Amino acid sequence: MLRRSLFLLICAIPLFGQGTGGTPPETWPRSFKAKSVDLRINEQTADGSLIVESPHFRIVAKTDIGRQDLSRFARVVESVPQLIKSHPLRLWHSPQKSITDILLCKDETSFAKAGGNKGAVGWWDGDKGRVLIRADYFLAPPRTENSRLQAQPDEGLLVHELVHASMSASLWRLPPWFTEGIAEYFSVCHQGNGWYLFRDLESLIRNHLRHAVGRNKVGQHFHLIPVSSILGLTHQGWIKASQNQPGGNAYLPYATALLLVHYHLHGGAERREKTSAHLQKIQNLSPRNTSPAFPTEDAEVIQKRLVNYWSSRGLQLIFSEQ
Repeated sequence: MLRRSLFLLICAIPLFGQGTGGTPPETWPRSFKAKSVDLRINEQTADGSLIVESPHFRIVAKTDIGRQDLSRFARVVESVPQLIKSHPLRLWHSPQKSITDILLCKDETSFAKAGGNKGAVGWWDGDKGRVLIRADYFLAPPRTENSRLQAQPDEGLLVHELVHASMSASLWRLPPWFTEGIAEYFSVCHQGNGWYLFRDLESLIRNHLRHAVGRNKVGQHFHLIPVSSILGLTHQGWIKASQNQPGGNAYLPYATALLLVHYHLHGGAERREKTSAHLQKIQNLSPRNTSPAFPTEDAEVIQKRLVNYWSSRGLQLIFSEQ
């Protein structure tokens, strides 16, 4: 996105019951627009795939996508490393491989054949160092109920998976609630075509969750997975949790994770500083070192704060096992 934009000094207002601890908060981006990048399109492939090459990625489209759309998608994916590298948090930690492949699979069958997990629509394949996207879902995601607008490509799905790719060397050292929650955080902030908005985050998150977990609304309340359950998930446990939700709503774990990441990044300078220090620490560890525990708080305390905080911002939450 064209340049690193204005930065806003976060004011010292306590959120979620915590003050600043006497330490000035870090600067935080208010918005971000990616720089333009050079793209090369290759149509002369043996299998008929369309390939777009950019500085960090090689997009292989195994389905019918127009050149203009594919160029736009390439600009979106290139926005992610630009953003992550410039972000105040130490998030950028990619593997030595300079170019990451993004495979746009035609449908669920080809997605699974390429190594994507059953029931997923996007997948970071850490073993092969590539991103898999179900093009049928990506190009025409489900529309909001009663919406008459034509479905637009889910660029947030691209952002989510490319955040994983940008952090890939650290993923195994971080709890899944953080890696999935931070990917959703940037996905929600993405407003299209490589532009990210970090102000008025509460409105962005509230509107996103109202749509994403609408099926779990009972009366005026949205039912989410308890914080204690999400904090305790291993990476394999995360996959099972997303596959086994009632009604097939695989997004429920991501919803709680998104709220947890917002809590740790925007709940006061002390939490953010602890998160930032932890990210820096794990990047400096030898592969033989044990990963330290992520600095968080008691799950019940966090959960009560989330309920109180979001209720005054138009999101009534109930955390319960279903």
